[in-house]
This record gives sequence, C-alpha cells and structure tokens, in this order.
Amino acid sequence: MVMQSLWWQLFDILGTTAFALSGTMVAVSRRMDIFGVFVLAAATAVGGGILRDVIIGNIPPAALRDDLYLWIVIITIAVTCAIIRYITMRRDLMDRFKNVYLMSDAIGLGSFTVTGTMLGCSYYPNMWVLAVTLGVVTAIGGGVIRDVLAGQVPIIFLQDIYASASLIGSCMLYITFIILGIPAEISCIIGFSITLILRMLAIHFHWNLPRVRRKRRDDIL
Repeated sequence: MVMQSLWWQLFDILGTTAFALSGTMVAVSRRMDIFGVFVLAAATAVGGGILRDVIIGNIPPAALRDDLYLWIVIITIAVTCAIIRYITMRRDLMDRFKNVYLMSDAIGLGSFTVTGTMLGCSYYPNMWVLAVTLGVVTAIGGGVIRDVLAGQVPIIFLQDIYASASLIGSCMLYITFIILGIPAEISCIIGFSITLILRMLAIHFHWNLPRVRRKRRDDIL
C-alpha cells in the first residue's frame, strides 16, 4: 500500500512539519494565544490530508488515527515559538521571518502534492482527474483553512502561482509514474521539485495568473 512506503511517509512528514511551521508563524503574527496557535498549525498541517481522505472514503482520516501528526504539530510549535521569541530580540533577523514562512509553505505545497497524487495513483490509477485533484486538494486545503481562520482571503485567490504550481507538479507526477512507468521514487522527486521550483520562481519574479479587469467603473455592478 502506498501509505506504507518509505517515500510516501517521508513526504507526508515533511509536508506536515512544513505546514505546521507556516501555520504557527501566521498565528504568531496575528498575536493568537497558544490555543489559537495550535488550532491554526494543526489545521494547516492536516486539513488538506483530512479533505483528501474524506474524498476517497478513507474514514476516519489518517491524521486522526495516528498520533504521529499530533506530535509533529506540537514539536513544531514548541521549536518555532522558541526561535521566534529569540528573533524578536534580534531586529536584524526579523526580515528572515517572511522568507522562512514562504519557504516552509512552498515545501509543504510540494510535499502534499506528492502524497495526494500518489494516493490517487495507487487507488485509482486510471482516473487521472481524481489523482490530480487529490494532489491539489491535499496541497492547498490546509493553507486555505489557515487563511480563513486567520481572517484573510486565501492566497490561492489573490496572488502568485500557488494552486497552479501544485496542479502542474501533480500532472507531471502522474505522467511520469503512470504513463511513462518511471519508478515511484523518481516520479515523486520530479513532482515535488517542479511544484517547489515553480512556487519559488513565482515568489521571486512576482508571477501572477491573469486577472479580469474592467474598462470602466460602471461596466460591472
């Protein structure tokens, strides 16, 4: 079973840790108490995976059956909060705060794109739409929940190439693994790398998807 493979577990742990980190940093920036920090970190870390499991009927979701995810969230919160407390005393390091958040979010995006897509390929190898959808939902679900709970419009609706990076990475993983028959380990690395690179390039060069613009103010109600 794909969930028992070493590569899948590595990407699952990496994604959970990265998204728990990003959720913690958002919660701290919003001045939430420790319970709010935990809720936001946990929702970011496992929200997408829970949605994925519900879609494929894997009930109860893996994140609620295995306490490993809870400990990853708790440890990540503890370490992150300790580091942030130190950084607040070093103003010259505060500029790195945003960079760490963006990098952790991109790593989580790439990791969960892999785990979601691989589950789809394992259960329904002939349904490429489902496999890709599972990859994207797993990757962006936690981030959307995080942004909503933090009181901000989800980043996927506003700026940068985010969900589309996951979509492209998921498609490439499916193509290399199912269609071309490339080994799972290599396919996972390809899908992860493409998603991560696209996301980081979008951040660096400020790439955005086209937006609908109106000619005159009174064109649309």
